[in-house]
Amino acid sequence: MRSFEAYVANRYLTTRKKGAFVRVMVRFARWGIALGVFAMVITLALMNGFREEIQANLFSATAHFSVFHLAGDIPDTAAALKIVRGAKGVQAASPMRFEKGLLRLPGVDGPPEAVAVKAIDPGSAHATSSIFDSVKPLGIEQLKEGEIVLGRELANRLRLRVGDTVAVATLRLQLGLSGLQPKLQAFTVAGIFQSHISEYDTNWVFVHLLDAERLARTDQAEMIEVRAADIEAIGDVKAAVLAALNREGRGGFMATDLRETNKPLFAALKVEKWIFTAILSLIVLVAAFNIVASLVLFVTEKRRDLGVLLSLGATPRQIQHLFEWQGLRIGAVGTLWGLGLSVPFCLVADRYKLIKLPSAVYDFITYIPFRLHFSDLLLVTIFPLLVAWWASRYPAKRAAALDPVDALRAE
Repeated sequence: MRSFEAYVANRYLTTRKKGAFVRVMVRFARWGIALGVFAMVITLALMNGFREEIQANLFSATAHFSVFHLAGDIPDTAAALKIVRGAKGVQAASPMRFEKGLLRLPGVDGPPEAVAVKAIDPGSAHATSSIFDSVKPLGIEQLKEGEIVLGRELANRLRLRVGDTVAVATLRLQLGLSGLQPKLQAFTVAGIFQSHISEYDTNWVFVHLLDAERLARTDQAEMIEVRAADIEAIGDVKAAVLAALNREGRGGFMATDLRETNKPLFAALKVEKWIFTAILSLIVLVAAFNIVASLVLFVTEKRRDLGVLLSLGATPRQIQHLFEWQGLRIGAVGTLWGLGLSVPFCLVADRYKLIKLPSAVYDFITYIPFRLHFSDLLLVTIFPLLVAWWASRYPAKRAAALDPVDALRAE
């Protein structure tokens, strides 16, 4: 059974006998809240979508995290690799080395290309990164010593094809006839990959791990790349791997992932999300003024009715609750309208990738993603209701303060 306050509030809001101007004000208040809710949901879903897409693309092209040793190369890589693969939550692990180098075509004048040289184990690298899905004409598992795999953009810029020879100079120096010189090594182009991430397709090359070890005059890897079940499990798996490696006196192991190395980027996305949401929430606050205005007009219009209710035994507290109920109902209807429009739009737009992005804007995101989070929807639902309740407080207190004798005498 509905309460007295809720019943009277509903009657006041649904009556059509008079008060057309007040009804228009109420509609403006509802649509203002609906517009604010719609804008907030779209903004939160948009920022969530971009953050998740950027994170997913980065982690699909590389391993979830990398393990390294403070002393430099990993001591006893084979034993460490066995421990890592046996840790809880690890799906795949692969040794690697990383070098900075310069790539150029033999016999061709022109400045060399700065590249990041990643040395991998062909037998296990594919399990830690999906970037190797696109390697053509052969799979990365077929990579041999003395061969190199290039990104599509780099190959196109240098007009390289499979079978061509390139020279790579690394920053490791060796003593030559004219003094210290960079180490130079020739490679045959064995494949070309395309990750659709310009940073990788333009600047990264892959060689066999044994080539890099021979260049560094070692038989150990520099890092071990690890892949977990999903991005959310990275923290737990990283802790388990480090605990297993550092146990029994094996100290000095550390780990890092792209969320840490790209911390400013993800922090900026998070700050932008809440700044834009706060700005758009002003729409709801503006709608609150319509609630105040409409309820003040209600109090003026229903002055005689309120006097009758008070004289028949209604308490000032009940009158106050009556108008608070009206404000909450206006806010609730507007919130439902806003959610009813925004949530289906986000689900459909994300599911069918309705809004396309030009490749010049984001080379690895082809559409505008909208990702809804329950916590965001809960926030967007509660905020307008609180604003509506707050906006109704002044008119409600004004109505509760009416003197029934004065109200009836004025009529």
